[in-house]
Amino acid sequence: MNKIKKIVIQFFKENYKELIVLILLYLLFVIPINYSIYAPGGLINMNRRIESKDKLYKSKGSINLTYVSLIKGTIPTYLIAKILPSWDLVKNESFTYDGNGDVEETVNIDHYYLMESVSNAYKVAYNEANIDYKIKKSNNYVTYIFDEAKTDLKKFDKIVKYDNIEFTSFSEMQKYITNKNVGDKVSFMVMRDNKEINCYAELIDINGSPKVGLTAVVINDYDSDINVKVKMKKNEAGTSNGFMTALAIYNAITKQDITNGRKIAGTGEIDDEGNVGEIGGVTYKLQGAYNKHADVFLVPEANYNEAYSYKKKHDLDIEVVSISNFKEAINYLNQEG
Repeated sequence: MNKIKKIVIQFFKENYKELIVLILLYLLFVIPINYSIYAPGGLINMNRRIESKDKLYKSKGSINLTYVSLIKGTIPTYLIAKILPSWDLVKNESFTYDGNGDVEETVNIDHYYLMESVSNAYKVAYNEANIDYKIKKSNNYVTYIFDEAKTDLKKFDKIVKYDNIEFTSFSEMQKYITNKNVGDKVSFMVMRDNKEINCYAELIDINGSPKVGLTAVVINDYDSDINVKVKMKKNEAGTSNGFMTALAIYNAITKQDITNGRKIAGTGEIDDEGNVGEIGGVTYKLQGAYNKHADVFLVPEANYNEAYSYKKKHDLDIEVVSISNFKEAINYLNQEG
């Protein structure tokens, strides 16, 4: 042991300068700062994300989801962002839900919103394709607790029962709570860390109505004549995948190939009635679609002016199309094809 100790000491004496440099470089690249970087992303070919034991129709082109690259803020990435015009610095607290700068928690919450948007996409695609379905199970997860709420519910709790009533849908629970009074207490059974936990909430006044004081996502499991599964990764997050996911499902379960050999890219939230909603980071997504040689960029109506202005300013050779609802998108793609 003494011999080994001498060798180690000798090594450090001879190489201490290099070791200090390596340690400093390591710290330089791993120590986080209170910034993250938004940058143009790329495309996710949603054709490859749709699976089913039933027959799916093949497509000559592709339906592609666009995304924004979120880069961890370190001193080197901060300096690069100061140089590159397409990299934008954003303070962490400016896009976290509590303004607490906890990016990891925000991404976790946004993953639940992603799964809700996929749930909406199933319903919209099945309805447009006239395919029968039923909801096997409705899963409700708490994503945010208001500061003024009087409850011991926590983020990510899965609500199983309220006042001993089986949870079937968020709207039914809201209807039940609306018929109670401010100050009444509602009991909840939730799943937390794979355990059943009993909680409560004292109803508070929000805009003149009794409320628990939370926001939640509803993720439905469907049983249909054609059952499809959309594969999403754990590190993927946000609601802006919903619209393109619905298009990809629809294209896979119907004979009509709405791509007609084109590379279709786009973005947008979608509700369970097929309305396409506003998203953030549209210019990063448009730039990413252009970089990957997409033919068409479908964008929510609320984001169209920003996207079109960016296209004109940077002379991007890509068609930018305003979309307000799912049926409008189907009609446009069929007509243009």
